[in-house]
Amino acid sequence: MSFSPLQRRRGFTLIELLVVIAIIAILIALLLPAVQQAREAARRASCKNKLRQVALALHNYHDAHSVFPPGGITYGWCTLATPDPGRTTHNKNGLCLLLPYLDQSPLYNRLNLDTANSAQNTGYCCSYGGASSPLAGNPADNADEMAVLLDVFLCPSDSGSTHLGTGAPYGTSVAPGPAKTNYELSADQTIDCNLWSRQAPNARKMFGENSRCRIRDVKDGTSNTLMVCETTRTVANGEPPAWGMRGWVTTGGDIDPGINVWDIPTGWTRPDTGNLNSWGQVGSLHTGGAHFGLGDGSVRFISENTDLTLLRRLGTISDGFVVEIP
Repeated sequence: MSFSPLQRRRGFTLIELLVVIAIIAILIALLLPAVQQAREAARRASCKNKLRQVALALHNYHDAHSVFPPGGITYGWCTLATPDPGRTTHNKNGLCLLLPYLDQSPLYNRLNLDTANSAQNTGYCCSYGGASSPLAGNPADNADEMAVLLDVFLCPSDSGSTHLGTGAPYGTSVAPGPAKTNYELSADQTIDCNLWSRQAPNARKMFGENSRCRIRDVKDGTSNTLMVCETTRTVANGEPPAWGMRGWVTTGGDIDPGINVWDIPTGWTRPDTGNLNSWGQVGSLHTGGAHFGLGDGSVRFISENTDLTLLRRLGTISDGFVVEIP
């Protein structure tokens, strides 16, 4: 009887195993950035679509009322004059008036537009200090409505907090505080009573306190004028939440300082106009710039390296400089 020799099965050597693991690691390292870029591209496209919805809502409001909504309704603060007699503080952002045009009619119907949103002057933009005019109603009455988180106002690339919190002067003391937004109406940040109506037409942006901008007022051309700005929900430069001003009922954006200008050089103070910190800064968490809704309803991505003078001319509605968006 003959026996055939046993066949030994050959397995992986340690070196071969390490080579396979190394190849897999290299493939993962190559594929992961591509996957992340694809996800960010999808988030960026979603952000652009949401901003377009806000821009179209502004135009639908204009079609219904023959005027764009005000950037804010009487925030009740003055620096160059005493408060107007009989003036009351409402602190309403123009975004509130867009709710029926963003499929949010039930929320709009619950929001009391005759009552202030806050005991502080959190109007269209980033003012500071206490309300210098009598409050309209009880701000706590709108606390629940202010806290409603609206997906249409949130950029998916921003993982920052969704609510302003409580205890801040720019909101109520009722948890969780005002819901935040990534989209702001293009406004001026100078603090003064009825600034928009008293400004020279060539200095106005599309929105401001008690503003009444119509399409025919945008003489530089709607396709050459900024209407809605993107911003972040996070607070820059370590400022406390009170200065974040990111609630969709209490905010506004100013293009004057530039895009993604987050850092203040040591020794600088807050400027009188515009800002270089977190109050109403325009910017995004997308690489290289931010989205902007234009007066014609289109949305463009503008580089953070765009010339500052050009940005300011894009922000005004009738300065006589018709510029092309780079």
